[in-house]
Amino acid sequence: MAACPEGTALLTVDVGNTTTACAVFKGETIVYRRHVPTPEKWPAGHLRVLLSEAWRTKITAIIVSSVVPPLDGTLAADCKKILGRKPLFIGHRTLTGIKLKIDRPSELGADRIADCLGALKIFPTPLIIIDSGTAITFDLINKKKEYCGGSILPGIGIAIRSLAENTAKLKNITFAVPASPVGTNTVDSIRAGIFFGYVGTLTHLIALYRRVLGSECKVIATGGLIRYFKGRVPGIDRFEPDLLFYGLKSIYDLQPALA
Repeated sequence: MAACPEGTALLTVDVGNTTTACAVFKGETIVYRRHVPTPEKWPAGHLRVLLSEAWRTKITAIIVSSVVPPLDGTLAADCKKILGRKPLFIGHRTLTGIKLKIDRPSELGADRIADCLGALKIFPTPLIIIDSGTAITFDLINKKKEYCGGSILPGIGIAIRSLAENTAKLKNITFAVPASPVGTNTVDSIRAGIFFGYVGTLTHLIALYRRVLGSECKVIATGGLIRYFKGRVPGIDRFEPDLLFYGLKSIYDLQPALA
């Protein structure tokens, strides 16, 4: 299938539980990025906050990964009104070239599907994909290019808020990488427990999944919070902050009626 034409300005949008982000592709290159907090309700015209005025007349196609379905309708209406384009929302039925070998494919988040396609542009199978955001997710693709499952655990922000909400003497804190695993005050103890606990969890899960997929499998990590673990978790072959956007671009290129 032919790739996105050079003259096309493709808007890729990721609507997450915490953050909504976008990237604009000209050919194979990202030429614009922006992220904003995800609103509880998508206000009319909110797309103007996400996409600068200079790019609004240049967009010729839109593809969206959304894990917040209540926002999809108003986002689609915004795209139509402001950009004059109907967006493609990806899901488990979208053509991707990956077989979803799990119990209920409809439960798989669009962001995780996009991450997998992004990883396939970088490494051959088998693959382990880690995305660290509101939640930390692991996704596995075997040698047959089948999505065979993964795991989900609370992200750093959720873990800190849970401690603050459920423990009377602990307050919510701003996370930072601790200098030592031994905390000598409450704040540093929380940071040490969360950070080094997650380092151990990520390291252990990578080892477990390599036993499932084979020792030759590659591990690629993405997500805004993965920066905390860069260089600190053994076994990660590459960190790619734009993985999801490259995945959306790859999915767009696969759609016969669009590419």
